[in-house]
Amino acid sequence: MMVKNCLSKRVFAIHILLLVICAKVAVAQNANLSHSYDYSKIAPHPRILLNKGEEQLVKKSIASNPEFLTVYSHIIGFSNKLLAEKPLEFKKDGKRLLAVSRKALTRLYYLSFSYRMTKEVKYLNKVEEELNAVCNFESWNPSHFLDVGEMCMAVAIAYDWLYDDLKESTKQHVRKAILEKAFEPSYIKEDAWFLERHNNWNSVCNAGLLFGALAIFESEKEKSIAIIERTLTSNKLPLEAYGPDGNYPEGPGYWNYGTSFQVMLFAALESALGSDNGLSKAPGFMNTANYMLYAVGTSGKYFNYYDGGASVAASPSMFWFASKLKDPSLVYTEIKAIKNGLYTRTNKSDEERLIPNMLVFAKNLKLSALKAPINQLYKGNGITPIAIVRTDWESGKGRYLGIKGGKAEDAHGHMDQGTFVYDVGYLRWAADFGLQSYITLESKGVDLWNMSQNSERWDIFRYNNLNHNTLTINNQRHNVNGFAKMVSTFDNRKELGALVDIKPALNLKNELKVATRKATIVDGAYLKIEDVLETGADPVDLRWNMLTPAAAKIIDQQTIMLSQQGKNLVVKFKSDIPLNLVIRPSEDPAKYKNEFGNSNYGEYNQKNIGTVMIGFDAKIPANKKVTFKVVLEDN
Repeated sequence: MMVKNCLSKRVFAIHILLLVICAKVAVAQNANLSHSYDYSKIAPHPRILLNKGEEQLVKKSIASNPEFLTVYSHIIGFSNKLLAEKPLEFKKDGKRLLAVSRKALTRLYYLSFSYRMTKEVKYLNKVEEELNAVCNFESWNPSHFLDVGEMCMAVAIAYDWLYDDLKESTKQHVRKAILEKAFEPSYIKEDAWFLERHNNWNSVCNAGLLFGALAIFESEKEKSIAIIERTLTSNKLPLEAYGPDGNYPEGPGYWNYGTSFQVMLFAALESALGSDNGLSKAPGFMNTANYMLYAVGTSGKYFNYYDGGASVAASPSMFWFASKLKDPSLVYTEIKAIKNGLYTRTNKSDEERLIPNMLVFAKNLKLSALKAPINQLYKGNGITPIAIVRTDWESGKGRYLGIKGGKAEDAHGHMDQGTFVYDVGYLRWAADFGLQSYITLESKGVDLWNMSQNSERWDIFRYNNLNHNTLTINNQRHNVNGFAKMVSTFDNRKELGALVDIKPALNLKNELKVATRKATIVDGAYLKIEDVLETGADPVDLRWNMLTPAAAKIIDQQTIMLSQQGKNLVVKFKSDIPLNLVIRPSEDPAKYKNEFGNSNYGEYNQKNIGTVMIGFDAKIPANKKVTFKVVLEDN
């Protein structure tokens, strides 16, 4: 009887054990089902961007493309110069550590690339030194999380790419730093607000954290999976901004920033886990390369609306799009940029840090079929509607027009609804000031990031509507919530351009019944701006404005002559009512009255040497519809 009882207890115990095991297996299976990937199949190191053995593909593409060899030689040469640099130190500029983080990304990416391509130990030793230096920082400055994102990406690339050769003590140091200086603060809401944003912060910060998770996956599997899964959810938000047509709301400068990190995020998921989990299929995203292709004018300058500069930078991400879409024409202007030295500059660390992406993304790209783009018009709706015309793709030839809608209350927005730029050959005639350095404004206590109607932001000379290439009524600000819609586009032999409804931007008190702007290049020969306005019960004062880097002279009551670099452009004005042509100064804002108030612009405003503004003032009677035509013709 005792033996029987013992056997029964043993059978019972075994049964219970089997139930427990089955339960654990079920839990594990359910947990795996809730994951977006089968993480057991993660690629071995190196797994981020460039898998093990793919160095040979890079070397092969370099050997067959002289432009690629130029970039490769630059990376190796710059890496050699970095060997003599002192390790980076923790040093904030105002509230930012970003300059240091970007230098870290430049150094660690270049040096790691150089080591993988050459296996020269001098690069490995320098990487060890820089890794230990930045991992010793007191923090990576999570209060400005861009700093964390770029720093985490920097150390993750080096850790992953040099994993087999780094000292174990260095690897432990990196893992600890990623956990404490990146992962942990990303769960503190006041620091990690980027997780709920639709702009470039989301792309940059999530990309950096993702790189960290992929790098230290084996050692911190649970925490890494949590970061990856959170990224897949959060990162859907900035992708919405590309819809439906791919035009980037914040302009080409910020496209270069946000989209570069967005592409790196996708590429890292693909190389490490086999796919980007469908993120790149977001409406408009894969077409955004066409937007960026058209963002550069014949002058070699960007259509720099919002907080954007006109200077063109290298865009290595275009090689990812060209490879994915099997469309070499997307890098037509990038190949020219390589020849013009944009990929081999060393004085702009915030632009140069991602240059190795070009060789990584182009490793399978065939350039033998490289041809100029065919279309002359790009159009995009969405958050910031835009139309761009380029009549010729040879450098310095043809004409270029960009016009936009949208609203001021948007990330990095200006009161520039209806604004336009215009190039003829190498010269830009209608220009945009672009941004003023944030630090120069923040250091003076300017309420820069408040987008409300009466915010101090709109007293900044470069940001308000008075000083953009647009219309102003009654000397009042644009309506920050007034969305200027692109009504139609024109793409035929006669005219190329667009019609924008700017009434919502101009109206604060329903002053106008109609306000549209049509901007077209006519017969491939000249630019015509046609504005139609209809007033209500009260008359309206109108201000028409255009910024130019040319010298300006009023010839008669209907004509202004522009001159620069030995070329002339005639601007002719015509309307149903009298106009008063004006030339407005713009070089030293602090000397000029701000029409929104009774005082001059603040001393904090940046000077704009070599610029002037032209246009006219007019009074539109009550209940009257008026058409204003402005034509810019070569002389």
